[in-house]
Order: sequence, then structure tokens, then C-alpha cells
Amino acid sequence: MQQNHAHAHTIGYMITCLFLLSNSLYYITLFTFFLALVHFLSEVFIYHTAALTIGVMAPLMVASFSIMGMLIGLQYLEVEALSQNKKKN
Repeated sequence: MQQNHAHAHTIGYMITCLFLLSNSLYYITLFTFFLALVHFLSEVFIYHTAALTIGVMAPLMVASFSIMGMLIGLQYLEVEALSQNKKKN
């Protein structure tokens, strides 16, 4: 499987966010994926400045899968924060 620049960034963001101690950076990264998804969807469906080709579908898929993965990871991040708070008390 050939990896491109966007794929490398996505994996890097996800690995970084899975091991973050700061929730704010996790939320900022998640927000950037939502922003990218909205941007590409608006280019195709609102402004009609891009055709729905593989060049546009690839970033849409990267953003969508990254959002799904990060939302799943967010559940574990919250559980981890709760367990750390219980250990402190």
C-alpha cells in the first residue's frame, strides 16, 4: 500500500492524540478535521468549484475516518481521565 502525505499526517495526528495528556490539544486536532471536512464538502456541494473526483474524495475520506477514529479515542481519553482522578482521591 502506497502512503501519501495526507495519510502520513493523519496517522501522525492520531498517534499523537492517542497519547496526549492534554485534552485541549486533542479537541483542537479533532476540530481541524471537522474544519477540513466542511471545507471540502463546501467546495463540492455549495460553491461547485471542485468536482467529486479521487483528488477530492481522498481528503474527504481522510477527514471522515480521522473524525470517527478520534471520536472513538475520545471515549477512552475520558475514561482514562476519570480513572486517574479516582487514583488521586
